[in-house]
Amino acid sequence: MQTWAKRGIQSAFVTGGLLMLGTGIASAQENVNPDAAPSPVDAGVSVPVKVDQNNLGTPVKNLDVPKVDRTISTDRVTSAVPTRTAAPVAHPLIRQAGERLQGTALQNVVRGNTIQAHVDVPIQICGNAIAVLGNAEAAGDCTQYTHRDGTIVTDGAGQALAGNVVAVNHVLPVQLTGNAIAAGGNAATNTTAEQVSTTGGDITTNGDKGAISGNVVAEYGATPVQITGNGVGAAGIAEANSTADTFASSEGDTRTSGRNSSISGNAVPIPVSPLFEVNGNAVAGAANATTDSVQTGAAYAGGNTDTDGDPATLAGNVAEAAVAGPISVDDNAGAAGGNATAVSETINDSNAGGTKHTNGTGSTGSGNVAGVPVSLPTGVGGNGAAVIGNALTDHENEANSNAGGETYTLGDKSVLSGNIADVPPATAIDACGNGASAGGQAAGTCENDVKSTTGGYQGTVGNDSVGSGNIAQTPVAVPVEVYGVAGTLAGQASGSADETKVVRSSGQPNSQDDRGTVSSNVVTTPTAAAAQVFGFTAGLVGNTTTDSSNDTSVIAGSDPKAYGKKSSVSGNIVQVPTSTPAQVFGDGVTLVGNNSSTADNATDMKAGGDALTTGEDGSIAGNVISTPVASATQVAGWAVGGGSNVDAKATNDLDSVAGGDVDSNGDGGSVSGNLIGAQATPFVPVPGNSVSAAGITNSDTLTDTKTVAGGDSASTAQDASVSGNLINVPANAIVGVYADAIAAAGQANTVTDKESFTQAGGNMFTEGSGPLTAREMTVPVEALAKVAYVPVEVLGQATTAGTDEDTQLTGEEAAGVLRATQLKGIELPKGVDSLMKADEVPAFHGLDKLPVNTLPNPADVAALAGQLPTPALPAVAQERSALPVNGGTAGITPNVQGLPLNEVLEAAKALLPAGATGRSLPTVPSLPVTAPALPVQLPGVPTERSLPALPLDGPASVSGLNLNPTQGLAPQERALPQLPVNAPAIALIDPANVFERVTGSL
Repeated sequence: MQTWAKRGIQSAFVTGGLLMLGTGIASAQENVNPDAAPSPVDAGVSVPVKVDQNNLGTPVKNLDVPKVDRTISTDRVTSAVPTRTAAPVAHPLIRQAGERLQGTALQNVVRGNTIQAHVDVPIQICGNAIAVLGNAEAAGDCTQYTHRDGTIVTDGAGQALAGNVVAVNHVLPVQLTGNAIAAGGNAATNTTAEQVSTTGGDITTNGDKGAISGNVVAEYGATPVQITGNGVGAAGIAEANSTADTFASSEGDTRTSGRNSSISGNAVPIPVSPLFEVNGNAVAGAANATTDSVQTGAAYAGGNTDTDGDPATLAGNVAEAAVAGPISVDDNAGAAGGNATAVSETINDSNAGGTKHTNGTGSTGSGNVAGVPVSLPTGVGGNGAAVIGNALTDHENEANSNAGGETYTLGDKSVLSGNIADVPPATAIDACGNGASAGGQAAGTCENDVKSTTGGYQGTVGNDSVGSGNIAQTPVAVPVEVYGVAGTLAGQASGSADETKVVRSSGQPNSQDDRGTVSSNVVTTPTAAAAQVFGFTAGLVGNTTTDSSNDTSVIAGSDPKAYGKKSSVSGNIVQVPTSTPAQVFGDGVTLVGNNSSTADNATDMKAGGDALTTGEDGSIAGNVISTPVASATQVAGWAVGGGSNVDAKATNDLDSVAGGDVDSNGDGGSVSGNLIGAQATPFVPVPGNSVSAAGITNSDTLTDTKTVAGGDSASTAQDASVSGNLINVPANAIVGVYADAIAAAGQANTVTDKESFTQAGGNMFTEGSGPLTAREMTVPVEALAKVAYVPVEVLGQATTAGTDEDTQLTGEEAAGVLRATQLKGIELPKGVDSLMKADEVPAFHGLDKLPVNTLPNPADVAALAGQLPTPALPAVAQERSALPVNGGTAGITPNVQGLPLNEVLEAAKALLPAGATGRSLPTVPSLPVTAPALPVQLPGVPTERSLPALPLDGPASVSGLNLNPTQGLAPQERALPQLPVNAPAIALIDPANVFERVTGSL
């Protein structure tokens, strides 16, 4: 082919391509009719660029970088730097087609359906200094403002496939300001910059009485990128002094409705608002780098969502996925053969999503809500690292991140409606105030204040419904952090951090139901965990120091509530909360060198809470399964050294709580109001150990921990069947190795004051009437094993000192004393049968048998003083008269379970003739009373009233003391585990006998 022909074809392609491109890139002079109907399709990308006040140094000369102030866009350009609303403009071909349809029968062919997608990328490059084999200096005062209106209003009511909206309103501002880069030269900058970028708007439509109408899928995005105030030096000097602020917003509410419709009024908002930052860092390689910066950032996306599916089919549902959280790498210093210093202050705020409200009353598959809010603030700041150099940082950070919000819906008189599903992870990841060196010096200093939250209250109802008003949530709150850590290899390093953190995931689930079926049930699995390492030092032939503090609050979920009155398989709660901190702090490990570690910890953790429900007049309703697990794993205050001096000091205050009280009601129900719990508190304390080999190690530790899983259980079941029963398996275990000292050719010392409180389960209470109703069973498991305050010396000296107090409460215990479970009275353990028969009474020291036919010998009775079991056996009813005594027992003062001897003596004396003595008393007739357990007659009392008769039928009993508790029970119920009775009287019978715990039985 001829050359000219080839060139002609190429020109045609290029010209055609430009023409095609021209249909999508409009000019500022394009004629747009503001009265034209909005286009059904509107999409575009806008890139406003502003370059100003930058300086470049070269070996030849110093240059000011040319200014740029323009917008590259696929839609209409309103100004070089838009500061007012830009009217949405469609692609020209689409717009022309729409205009030609006006006034024709096809003008409404789109029926209000809308597709709108806009992405704005403002770029600000200002106040930067770059030196390449020369010097550069910049001083900038920079601003950039952009805005686009993304408001959408349409309507699909009463139509099919109408009023649907697909929208993308995203702003992605990029800020590059106040940076200094020196390569073989000197670079300095002093800059103030501000960038404001907004878009979004409310989206309003309607799908009432429609089919596949009024649905919305909308992305609201605000994701600023900020790279400011950094100093980088390579064989030069870089100095950056910067103040920068970025603000990005794509906010807007979503409003629609699907009443009396089918597959209408559904909403899917997607708010996204993370910030990405690299600010105030100093990096030096055979050079010097210094930064002093202040940066602030904010990003807001989305808003509230409101729709309705009453009454409808597959309508008014909401699904929201929200993401929030700044991700920052700020104020770090790194030096290799040079010096780097970074001083910085950062404040960030990120919010995505909001409240969700809908309605599924009288509907099918409507008014349901699904949420996946994610809050992920991540910070790497205030860290110093040096290799044959010096690195120093001083960083202050404040971050607030929130995703999602509260949820409200209704599912009355519906099928598969008004349900809520929530997956709301909240976390915070930080590496802050750390120092690391190799042949150099490094110091990291950080003050960190972070708040990360997701979701909120969740409420629904399922009255008179089927499969409605249920809630399922998986709250997760987990901070992951390393701060105030120092490590060195042949150098010096220090780390310091002051941390305040709140991490919360989701809120209270609350559902109510009357006369429902498989409705208003709650399933929640809240998880609170903390993986934290702080105030830790490690050195190898070097010196390390740290002084750090931690104040952390971690909350996952809240108190679940459900109601299932007059319902079937409703109002039930399944709660599986876990609180599992894992913390390492205040430890020092050094091989040849000096080490000093100080850490202060205050952590509060809570997963789940009190569970409340009711299953009155219901079937399989109001039941609760709760299996909380709370632990406290900490390695604190360890001093470990070899040929070194190590001092470790740690203070600790930790509360780890999972679950809470459980309360239900099964009155008039069937298989209702039952509570099943398995509470576990595995506690592994290992604080305050000291280990030395040819060195000196000192540990000073003060720790106070509280670990609680579950709480009290209560239910009632009047006139019910298989209801109101309580079954608990509390397990409480402590396995610790702490306050030990090991010295090998050295000195190891520890002073550890340790106090702990662990509780699994709690008290149980139930009452009611009916078959297999209102029964209790508990199977407590408790273990305690520890190696503590043990000095081990191998040609060295080891000392241990301090206090140790562990309190364990497992199941039905109060103040550390086991309470006997009550089953229609107080049941004695089976072990008593081998010691005392039903027709026997205990033998006491000094008497083989109690006197039954005659008055007791005064000498024998006197020998009983102090042996009668006054404090432990149940009291004898007060209305019974006391036994007679004579003068030989006047010195006996104990009150024997309600038998006041002194008062009886005085009363007897009042009835005697004047001058009568104990030796001249007449013969007293016997009481006409016999009992199966006492087949002999007791002496009578010469008073005006006789003792009431003991029961002749049934188990032998004295004032509620059931001596034959298995009478009347089924064979399998006789095999009860032995009961833990610590009564002094029983101990006197056979001190070697050890009773097992009372557990009760259904």
